Parts: sequence; C-alpha cells; structure tokens
Amino acid sequence: MRITIIFNTNTDKSPQRRKTMKKALIMGITGGFGRHVAQSLLNHDWQIKALMRHPENLPEQFNDIEVLKGDATNRTDIDKAANEADVIIYGVNPANYAWDDAVLSMLDNTASVAEDRELTIIFPGNVYIFDPSDGPDFLETSIRNPITSKGTMRLKMEDRLKLASDKGAQVIIMRMGDFMGLDANSTWLKQIIKRTKKGYSLTATGPQYLKHTWANLPDVANTISKLLEKRKGLGPFSEFNFKGYQVSFNDIAKAIQESSHSSVTIKQFPWLIIKLLTPFSALFSGLIEMRYLWNYEINLDEKKLARVLDGKIPHTALSQALLDSGLLKSQ
Repeated sequence: MRITIIFNTNTDKSPQRRKTMKKALIMGITGGFGRHVAQSLLNHDWQIKALMRHPENLPEQFNDIEVLKGDATNRTDIDKAANEADVIIYGVNPANYAWDDAVLSMLDNTASVAEDRELTIIFPGNVYIFDPSDGPDFLETSIRNPITSKGTMRLKMEDRLKLASDKGAQVIIMRMGDFMGLDANSTWLKQIIKRTKKGYSLTATGPQYLKHTWANLPDVANTISKLLEKRKGLGPFSEFNFKGYQVSFNDIAKAIQESSHSSVTIKQFPWLIIKLLTPFSALFSGLIEMRYLWNYEINLDEKKLARVLDGKIPHTALSQALLDSGLLKSQ
C-alpha cells in the first residue's frame, strides 16, 4: 500500500464517536491556507488528517493528527486518504508553483475522488479571474474575464470544480485577496514589511493611496469552519466572497504605527529591476504578469456571505492581525 499511517493518536474507538465525529482531509497542511484551516477545524471539534509527500515536515502543532504519506498527483493516494472523510480542504500547488496543465490535472484527481465519494471540497479562490476594468466592485455573480494566463488557468480550475458539483460532489469556493497570517511564509506582506533600526519599512508594490484586498488567514479559516456547519443547507456549488481588508499602503503604514508604536518609511518596489531580469527568471516573469493587481482596485462584496452567516463574519482589526502574523513586534 502506498499510503501509510505515520501518526494516529486518536484512541477513542467507540462506534458512537466514529459516527458523530466530523472528519476533514487536509491537502496542503504545511501551507498558510491549509495550516490555518486545519487549526480552526480542530478548534471546532473536527477530526482531521493530512495527506503529505513528506510527513516529516508536519508542523509541530499537529503532532497528534493522522498523517498519510502520499501525493496529490496520485488519485489512488487521495482516494485512500479520503476514506471516512466528509470534507477535503484543497490547499496544494504543484512543485515550484508550475502554472501549466499540471495544476489542472492535480485538481482533477481530488475532484474525481470527491465525485465518487460525494464529499465537500473547500477551495481557495482568488481575484485572478476578474478583469479590473469590470470593477472595482465584484459580486459572486460578476463576469469572469481573466486577462492573464494564470487567471485563465484559475478559471479552468473553477470550471472543473463546477463539473464536480454536477457529478456528486459539493463545492464551496471562498474567494479572497492576498493572504496574511502566521506561518504563511510566501505572502506579500512577509516580503514588504521589514524591521529597521528606526522602525519599519514598507515597500509599496503599487500607488500608496490605492486600495488592495487582503485576507487574514485566521479569519478566513474560522469563516470556513462556520460555513461547514451550514453546508447541508447550501447547494452543490457555492461561491462566497471574503472582503477582508480593502486598504491602501498608507492605511497599512498607519496600522503598523498603531501596533508597534514605531515610525514607518514607505518606499517603492523595484519593478524596473524585476522587469529587466524577467528573461532570466520565471518567478520575475510571473510577478510582471500579475503586476496589474497592484494598479487597480478589485473589491470583493461579501453580502452573500454575511446573509448565510447571519452577519457574523470573523474579523480581526488590521493592526492586531499584523501583530498576530508575526510581522511586527509590539512595544
């Protein structure tokens, strides 16, 4: 058997316990999204297990969960890992974030398993599928008109999930802006907020006054936990916008000052240097392709989410979220 149990410390084997326990399979537990959703589900009395290529990389906070060795590119591995699960949290990406057909084929494996087992998939959507000129405000029903190759691929992924919902799975897409949160190491804020001798520097990747959409992962994760409690009342395919923070770099600088009681210097991101290096770096080429996101507002309207959750959408003040993310030191 390719999948092997590495940890399994749940000793309660009673039939009633097995019948009533809510179970979720986390795919991508080492990433920011997967890690925060896993923790929130644990806090809300879910049993979780993780599918990992390298179980030795399991975050210490999850040492007591069940871990199964396997690969998201292998449908058999996913199918075995999904045994007895009710929900699959999809937080994985191909190695090196390869944005070619690999990302779609990997999702297809999970979608097929969810179809066969009639499971719920939680999928993190983003704003790549929108054309900013159709905004700046976007609803769940707004036109999908991606203007980049990454946006086109994301739209194909969501189309695949829609197909899965037609074939027995339940799909919930949570659409968000850029992430912030503890242990989310690949986030933009991790790169553009730096401690200095005199306080902090904030590197603005776009106009300082222009609003950008951010999502605090602990709030996102708790929102997902709340939605899962209501999933039986949702349809086969549901999309929800998560507003998060719609703030400018000036707003972020002010929040840093409030949180840290330190001065903040704003400087500009070196886009010209990045552009010159694009022939030599796929990463830099990708940054240039998505630069437009910093030059236009894409604001997510969350009225639908508010209706479903009776207005009780988890929300942490920006200044506190920056502290909780480990980006600042309180003084």
